[in-house]
Amino acid sequence: MKVNGILDNGNSFRTFVTKNLITIILSVAAALAVYYSTVSSLQLSLSGKVDAKQYHELERRITSVENATDRNFISREDFFDFKEDIQYRLFKIEFKLENLLQSQTTDSLPGG
Repeated sequence: MKVNGILDNGNSFRTFVTKNLITIILSVAAALAVYYSTVSSLQLSLSGKVDAKQYHELERRITSVENATDRNFISREDFFDFKEDIQYRLFKIEFKLENLLQSQTTDSLPGG
């Protein structure tokens, strides 16, 4: 019971309200701290999953590019062999053209 602002236990009403208000404020602060720590841990967990998903997607893309490269391109040795073969064939064509040109010029010369 309250008499002249003093409660039965000897404390003032103001002290009683202040203590309870502090208790309520601290409880709300603790609840908010738990809420935000839970939300932040969920965000970290989700971002980790997203990072893992993006990593696997990039890894898959790189693998497909590597496979396409292996299928669509030739090795350095094959390229140099091809180049040598082409040069040899061009040399043969050039040689035949020179022989053909020489035989035509010799045939067209008077007395030849």
